[in-house]
Amino acid sequence: MKKKLVVMMLTVVMAVTGLAGCGGGSDSAKSDKDSKKDGDVVEIQFLHGQPEEERVQAIQEIIDDFEAENEGIKVTQMPIPEDGFWTKISTLMSTGKLPAVVEGGVDQLRLMNGEEALDLEANTEAIEAIGKDRFYEGVLKMAKAPGADQYLGVPVAGWVSGIWYRKSMFEEKGLEAPTTWENIQKAAEAFSDPANKKYGIMIATEESDFTEQSFSSFTGSAGFELFDDQGKPQFNTPEMKEILEYYKTLYQYTMPGSNGVEEVKDAFVGGHSAMALYSTYIMGALVDQGLADDVGFAVPEKTEQGSFGMTSTMTISNMISEEEREAAIKFVSYMGNKEANIKWCHMSPGGSNPVLKDVADDPAYLENDVLKAFGDTAATIPDAFENLQMLGVKDGEVNPAMGNISSKFIIPHCINSILVQGEDVDAAMEKCQADLEAEVAAVE
Repeated sequence: MKKKLVVMMLTVVMAVTGLAGCGGGSDSAKSDKDSKKDGDVVEIQFLHGQPEEERVQAIQEIIDDFEAENEGIKVTQMPIPEDGFWTKISTLMSTGKLPAVVEGGVDQLRLMNGEEALDLEANTEAIEAIGKDRFYEGVLKMAKAPGADQYLGVPVAGWVSGIWYRKSMFEEKGLEAPTTWENIQKAAEAFSDPANKKYGIMIATEESDFTEQSFSSFTGSAGFELFDDQGKPQFNTPEMKEILEYYKTLYQYTMPGSNGVEEVKDAFVGGHSAMALYSTYIMGALVDQGLADDVGFAVPEKTEQGSFGMTSTMTISNMISEEEREAAIKFVSYMGNKEANIKWCHMSPGGSNPVLKDVADDPAYLENDVLKAFGDTAATIPDAFENLQMLGVKDGEVNPAMGNISSKFIIPHCINSILVQGEDVDAAMEKCQADLEAEVAAVE
């Protein structure tokens, strides 16, 4: 079962092959491994997916500051390019040599936890050392380990998705900010002028993970859960039909066809759309075009706020010595230091946002050219982490079938068939329900 779970989730995480044969960590692996010491110095390795030169330099500055405050601990970076990240991880896990600290997304950590490679107790100690009350609530919920009051890792930063809109255009028409379903639809209709290639809103419609992520903003805002208490899919339901019908309504006011990342971003940044559903990684492009001060950010809400996003999370391996474990806890906890956390966020300003409330409020965080360009908007964006949600996650646990469901674009295929291909909503929902049930049955 464990090996099957690895195969299922791999394509969702980074679509890299070769992980099916990896093995899990164990206590014996930890005890058999000698502590990496040079005299009285404990050495630990930090594996991350930030190989760009300027990011490696920024991380080294954080490490240097940490080592200056923690004499006797040496941290060595292991930057791995994205296309080789999971190949490296799988090899290290299979040999019981996973580095002390690994940085990745929550989906990746769930995969590693399925291989029993993480020290959940150490991660929990690090979070408690930083202070649970400093984190946005939604961020910690995402980091919870399945079936345990412990954590998969320590969130360091993250991105969120929401509605970006031109404030001046809304003011001219006397429209309220697009926070509610009603306000979003009203604005989309008011700005729609397809004859002149002007669209009320840009949303994802292609068969891709981007569409699943965008759609999740509306499932989350309606409080919809894809699986019931028994883990069975509940897609062909009145609740889902209402969400699909709403998404279909918005499609009337977007650019026709299968729209993906580039189409949505380019239409909004290029002035062809009044609104766009996109992640915080659009901020740099808006600054480049001189639009930042005229752009607002809103999270869709029906019964609750539908924040969708991902976090960059550090986890501690269970394949290390006790001395390395203590050093790793200190290093990961150090990322709760405001100066270190701000430095990490500034590696990708806008795209990478604070998951610690007091960092988001710190003037030093906003002291960045990209963030300053957005004014008050940049300060409020991290608040979306309070209600962070993810499709397929129930009570902090991801359904085992969600990996295959996402990798096969089952839900985006349904959306595309309704919006772009004109398939009947009921027929498409029925087919999607059957496909989802087949994936759940495959892992049972």
